[in-house]
Amino acid sequence: MGLEQNNEQHYREVPDKFVDPVADYQMETKDYVLRPTTDGEITITLPPVAEAKGRIYTIICRGSGTVNIQDKDDSECWGGDIELTAKCEAALLYSDGLTWLAWSTFASPSTNRG
Repeated sequence: MGLEQNNEQHYREVPDKFVDPVADYQMETKDYVLRPTTDGEITITLPPVAEAKGRIYTIICRGSGTVNIQDKDDSECWGGDIELTAKCEAALLYSDGLTWLAWSTFASPSTNRG
């Protein structure tokens, strides 16, 4: 899918405000923000890396359990699954069409106050 086609598809879709999964969840390209709530363990599977080209996704842990983030084994240089293990831990993921680039934070909101 070319970038122009991807943008046309994105323009027509109305993205969800957020998804609040409580069990294993397979993301779609329109799922921009996930706020999984668990006291156990759940797995979030990212959408296909090529279909998500140019998009940014945010995953914020809302419980005290473990949220595992995995790709569909279709990404170059995937360094391994991402694990969020505490409330307010977050991951920001960007697809360049071939690989997922990930940033994660372990800071709670109270540590960001000036």
